[in-house]
Amino acid sequence: MGQDGELRVYLCGRLAVESATDHVLETGFPARQGRRLWAYMVLNRQRPVGRQELAAAVWTEHEPDVWDEALSALASRLRSVLRPVSASQPGLSLLGEPGRYVLRMPSNVFVDYERALKAIHVTETLMRRDLYSPALAEARVAREIASRGFLAGEEGQWVEVQRRRLADIHMRAIEHTVQAELGRGRPEVAEQEAREMILLDPLRESGYRLLMRALADGGNSGQASSVLEECRKTLWNQAAVSPSEKTVRLYKQLVGRNPDGL
Repeated sequence: MGQDGELRVYLCGRLAVESATDHVLETGFPARQGRRLWAYMVLNRQRPVGRQELAAAVWTEHEPDVWDEALSALASRLRSVLRPVSASQPGLSLLGEPGRYVLRMPSNVFVDYERALKAIHVTETLMRRDLYSPALAEARVAREIASRGFLAGEEGQWVEVQRRRLADIHMRAIEHTVQAELGRGRPEVAEQEAREMILLDPLRESGYRLLMRALADGGNSGQASSVLEECRKTLWNQAAVSPSEKTVRLYKQLVGRNPDGL
């Protein structure tokens, strides 16, 4: 439940809305369309959303012929579902205005998606100041939230945009985790995180560079050759490209020789 009267909204992973006295879980939302309606309105609550735009977000390419009436009915059902929470949160309301909807929430609402965005921003600010421990704490928040995904099983351009954004936050959070662990003098932990990063996104060269740095900091710079070779094969097999100059240059710096065959 939300603490100290705070409204908490979860969009990543399974949907949920919590107040200090009640909650709505994903299974309580009115079917798939209700989940999409709620998620879209939360993400766009800073502005009125036109009815036609909202219908397109809810039904993507399969809007019903009577979509206007269907949207009104769906919004009404969503209000009913949220009523136990809104009873203790008078700042929460879904308002229907001529041609549009507006979602109002308390100013102190917690939305996990927005917390992930804030966490990665704070992480990067702290990393620029070499404040590794607090940066690591924020990176873990961003990583944990972003890893949950968004509206599993749903399709649509706006859904994919949010998924890509979360995936990017996730990878940036892992990247900063590795950098922070290196900054804290923990190359073994950094190595493990870098290897996970490569598994999640084999085409992201920064993962290979961070792994080489972690190995070198741990006294295993000789293993950088195998990392660079793995990078070369993966990039060529999956994207028909070679490692960037930045990656090769780091390798040379770490092992003090030119990479043969690259």
